[in-house]
Amino acid sequence: MRIIKRLLLGFIPLSLLAGCSPDVREINSIALVTITGVDYDEESKKMIITLYCNHTPSASKDVPNRTLEWIASASGDSILDAARNIRSRAGKQLIWQHDKFFIVGESAARHKLYEIIDYFNRSREIRMSGYLAISKGKASDILHLQSESGDLITNEIEGKVRNEHLWGKSINIELKDIVNYYTDSYRGFVLGKLFISKPINSDREVMILSGGAVINKGKLVGWMNANDVLSVHLLMGKKKWRNMEFVQSVPFHSDKVSLMMKIVKSNIYYKSVSGMPALTIDVKLKGTLIDTSGPIQFTANDALEQLEDASEAAMQKQLTASLSHFQHDMKVDVLGFSDFLRQYHPYVWKRTKPNWTEVYPTLPVTITVSASIPNLGMSQVLGGP
Repeated sequence: MRIIKRLLLGFIPLSLLAGCSPDVREINSIALVTITGVDYDEESKKMIITLYCNHTPSASKDVPNRTLEWIASASGDSILDAARNIRSRAGKQLIWQHDKFFIVGESAARHKLYEIIDYFNRSREIRMSGYLAISKGKASDILHLQSESGDLITNEIEGKVRNEHLWGKSINIELKDIVNYYTDSYRGFVLGKLFISKPINSDREVMILSGGAVINKGKLVGWMNANDVLSVHLLMGKKKWRNMEFVQSVPFHSDKVSLMMKIVKSNIYYKSVSGMPALTIDVKLKGTLIDTSGPIQFTANDALEQLEDASEAAMQKQLTASLSHFQHDMKVDVLGFSDFLRQYHPYVWKRTKPNWTEVYPTLPVTITVSASIPNLGMSQVLGGP
């Protein structure tokens, strides 16, 4: 009798394990949100949220387990309202914790960007390590495009982000860093720019990540071209250009030479000119000669030195033009000069802070570039005999 009782007691835990807990979610009952797009309709004053999701359908003998895409939009009086309303369209439970990318449409970025960032920061579901980019036009148009590679849109954007350090003409910032930028009302910053274009030798439009969106005082104020974004990388400091390399075309004699450039050092210094603040930015580069448009003879003693001088002049011209655009045209402190003065020269910042809007466009900034080309490879004659 005792043996029977023990056997019955042993079967009780097994019976409890036989059924699933009501808190357990089956994989085919959820949809992973991997991209969130936000737009704003100026006529209706409605926020529009578009989700790009991946989900796994229920398995059957005829249809094996496979991942599908699902894209849906919903509107609301606020982004929170729109996010709640889209759940009425979802036949599965939406999971935001795997969301890697957030795309804000141009209209939303110009009118509601602060509210959008604030919502992302407050929501416990949002992954703060995700990247945010601004789209020219609607974010929903980007999400409804077919990817150029035939892969999932999420994977394609992730690949573009990984390739940033190989050319330096796009910029990608995580949500947590954007929130930190928003606490500073004296400076602007640059986010990635997404747009739709038809590449060379292509018969359809695809998504392009290139250039930047300029944010100031909580909203989109303008666009930045790809070369200006490269200048931002070079002038902002090590966090932006760590492990980055880019191609620089240099006029040399009657030809053009392509160099693969890497940043060795980029430092900013303060000096006083007639009692007024002034800055100097020193950029040190190292290059490798890749190709040339014609035969160039480097056997002369000063030929390599001339190439280094030419590369320095070309880079200094580009950086100076970009800085002039930032200061005189946009009048937005995208490089964080105010941060530098606040951190390293607090007394100077205290004096200039009340009039920073007027001081910044006229702030004297000198850029110096030094470039070295350690070697040319096996041949001293490039492009032909």
